[in-house]
Amino acid sequence: MTSYDAQTALDAIHHRQAQTRDAYARHASTSYGLIAALAVFATGSSVDLTGTWGLIARLAGGALIATGLTVQYRRTRVHRKRSAAGTLFAVAVAAVALTAFIAASMLAWAIRLPVPSVPAAAVAALVTLVATYTARPIVEKIISRRDGQSDGPGLR
Repeated sequence: MTSYDAQTALDAIHHRQAQTRDAYARHASTSYGLIAALAVFATGSSVDLTGTWGLIARLAGGALIATGLTVQYRRTRVHRKRSAAGTLFAVAVAAVALTAFIAASMLAWAIRLPVPSVPAAAVAALVTLVATYTARPIVEKIISRRDGQSDGPGLR
């Protein structure tokens, strides 16, 4: 093998790794955002509901969350080992949605809306949807930073 062949092979490996990182970032940041937003809305809007309707709405939200996570994991073409930065980012996005829900609930309660959790859930769902679609650059940074620190591509 000549040095040219070795460099060509190494360039091909780097190109495939970049394609893999791009595919992972695209899937992780844009897939199933609508399902996540609907799950947030169903779960958040059920706070003020009482009795059977509240239970049905909470179960629907839980089922949407479980289904969305399962489908997203199953349909991904690239599986990666979990990283602390990726997990912290996911928790931060959930915290932002929860904070938006709490703030919108307090505002809706302050202006005396009859069912404050429904508009608050709508605001939290919109925040979730926007966060899902705007998170790609952050996900790409997390992936590239992790791959730069590891010995291999980090794929399984």
